Amino acid sequence: MPTIAAQFDGRVFVPTQKIDLPPGTKVEVVVPTSLRRPTEQEAQEWREILQEIHAAPPVFPSPEEALRQSRKRP
Repeated sequence: MPTIAAQFDGRVFVPTQKIDLPPGTKVEVVVPTSLRRPTEQEAQEWREILQEIHAAPPVFPSPEEALRQSRKRP
């Protein structure tokens, strides 16, 4: 499903980019229930988690090995 960036002008949502849809096309706009930004502590915790993920060795040495394991082949 494509995502369209838009800005709310107080009455309507206005796309911020060109959209190739015919006039009158009905769409559904999903608005997140929470727009809260993470606290600095939460952001730091996520940075630390990402560092751990990037520093960890891969679970499988190759994509072929991952496929072999997922298919339960020796």
